[in-house]
Amino acid sequence: MLVSKNATPNSIRYGNYQMLRNALTVCASTTLCAILSTQITMAAAAPAAGEDALAEITVTATKQTQNLQKVEAAVTVVTAESLVDQGVSDLREAQKLVPSVRFQPEQNNTQVIVRGIGSTLDEANVEPLVAFNLAGIYVPREATSAAFFDLEQLEVLPGPQGTLYGRSAAGGAINITPARPGFNDDGTTVLEVGNYSMVHGTVTQNIKGSDTLAFRAALDYDKHEGYMTTGADSANDVSLRLSSLYNPNDALSAYFWAQGAGKYGESANLVNKGTSPNTGGFCEMCFLSSNPWNDTRTGANAGPFGTTAAEANHYTSVTIGGQVDYRFADATLSYLPSYLYLDSRPAYWLSAIESSNIGHYNQFSQELRLAGTDSGPFNWLAGLYYYNMRSYSALALFINLPMAFNQDSVGANREAGYAAYGQLKYSFTDTFRGIIGGRLSSTDHSSNGLEPEALGGDPYTYGKTYDHLDWKVGLEDDILPKAMVYGTVQTGYQPGTFNELPNTPTFSNEVKPSKLLSYTVGIKSRWLDDRLQVNDEAYYYDYRDLLEQSYDVAAAYNPLFNAQKVAIRGDQLDVLMRVFRDDQVNVNVGYSHARNVDFVTPQGQSYEGYQVGYAPDLTATAGFTHNTPVGDATLRAHIDWRFESSWWGTFNHVPGTEQVKSNKGDASLTYDATKWSVGAWIKNIQNRAVIAAIAAAGVPGPGTTYLEPPRTFGLRFTVSY
Repeated sequence: MLVSKNATPNSIRYGNYQMLRNALTVCASTTLCAILSTQITMAAAAPAAGEDALAEITVTATKQTQNLQKVEAAVTVVTAESLVDQGVSDLREAQKLVPSVRFQPEQNNTQVIVRGIGSTLDEANVEPLVAFNLAGIYVPREATSAAFFDLEQLEVLPGPQGTLYGRSAAGGAINITPARPGFNDDGTTVLEVGNYSMVHGTVTQNIKGSDTLAFRAALDYDKHEGYMTTGADSANDVSLRLSSLYNPNDALSAYFWAQGAGKYGESANLVNKGTSPNTGGFCEMCFLSSNPWNDTRTGANAGPFGTTAAEANHYTSVTIGGQVDYRFADATLSYLPSYLYLDSRPAYWLSAIESSNIGHYNQFSQELRLAGTDSGPFNWLAGLYYYNMRSYSALALFINLPMAFNQDSVGANREAGYAAYGQLKYSFTDTFRGIIGGRLSSTDHSSNGLEPEALGGDPYTYGKTYDHLDWKVGLEDDILPKAMVYGTVQTGYQPGTFNELPNTPTFSNEVKPSKLLSYTVGIKSRWLDDRLQVNDEAYYYDYRDLLEQSYDVAAAYNPLFNAQKVAIRGDQLDVLMRVFRDDQVNVNVGYSHARNVDFVTPQGQSYEGYQVGYAPDLTATAGFTHNTPVGDATLRAHIDWRFESSWWGTFNHVPGTEQVKSNKGDASLTYDATKWSVGAWIKNIQNRAVIAAIAAAGVPGPGTTYLEPPRTFGLRFTVSY
């Protein structure tokens, strides 16, 4: 809200009240009217504004720097300060801060599900349905488990992003922005110690080469003992990022970076779920021990195929990228090249079966885009994109026995894609704008390999080219100086893939492309002189031929299906409020009703009406921060809480793969003296066992699951110099 410096508290409150009343008389949406009606009462009783306004947040979700409140989507942003204070060291831990998502561990992979859409089989022929981008570069799923360190912010963009992101973005996009070099010699050190013998450190250092050239180095090391009784799920991880920034003049900026990561701890084991250790009968939330993280198998529960142990993890990744920007008078040209190498080879115990899951990637990509600036009523972006990826994967069971065999094996998977895209926003008036965009893409996908050994091990081949046009249209209107309503209709698309079987005269190994039509309406608003932010988005997604999959250890292999129609309707409400000057509250509520409308497998099984896997109907997150001035320093107390309603980890709702409703809380206390800080933190205060990736497997089963970490706590020390 823009007000005169001489305005009195009463005049400010009356101005807010009058503008809200005027907006309410013309609003056409029931949802928006309800929100505005609530704000009338708040505005009438609002206290005077002070220095305690909420900070402005800029995002790059639209591939242009933009105020969060002007983006026509429900983008969730987590700043670098919040990531450090709340101990978020990777994407999995960020789950507690984002509504309607699951970021869950599966070995070196992170399964990313946004509003019920994601991929769960970690094989080379299954591309993620949510794009993960590091510094503007798309990276495959195994790279999503790399450490978060030396970042500017995290952005989560839900819903289809076919126009701007295309590849693997039918369910949304996640953007990670690393810190760039500064033209100084500043540095920071973060040191943490905690239970499970945890030691975590991050060191960053700027190096000023000249007035036009700067460098930055960032090193992260994380080590802790295993969360599981055998010592499994430990860490001994190191990551390094080197970057440079060259700014010879106001027009040219050249940013290049290289990042490497290695993991040398012990892989996480899966524990048996669904059998009561007392009766031997079915019990949905029972584990074989009173301690859910006890992965040993002794006595009556001894495994028939060997003794469960902690197995070594092997993980190496190297990513090289950059962004070169050249600013013309009314446009900016950007070029983003990248190369990625990734090799992941963890061994682990699938309940009582020793297993391994190999994944290997080589990827090269280039993007060229031109963004209009100072173009009058036009705001536009156009680009070209190309990628070429080679990968293979293999899932092997009983690797400690002579009967070892590959259940899934993709020997040579090749994907290459081309795309041209553009988006235009036109201002019809000072407050009313229209949006139109499109992306024309072509993807060549081919592979060859051997069908699963249990089916004979015969060779298969696959090859297909997928051409597609995605589009987006939308409208947005500033109904108040700091309240924008918007509506969009857009598409999403995932190219087809294949089952690992030979083609026959009566069988095609192709799995159809997944297609989406999405409708969203929302409001972005600030009230009470920038002390209250209320954003709300309602959505309806119509997915056709959605890729469905889940793991079954008893199957000869794990087939991929197309669900003929999946409908998802929901709402996301995000509220952020500065209470007085020293307190801040955030509440985020996500409702997502994801159901199969029409889903019959090729074998004739119908799953119509089933809840989509990993899609709780309701998630709610809440946080509270209180700042207490202590001389020139600040004592900052923070607490987070997350609730999820029940959900299934399999599309066919196999017993033993359900997570009942759950909630977890985290807390931290930090003494911040600007140049240095010291703090204490605790995660999963209640020590709740919440399942992560889960499958129809186990001995005796019927389910076997990864678990989110148990209660952890520690101390943190930071210094800037």
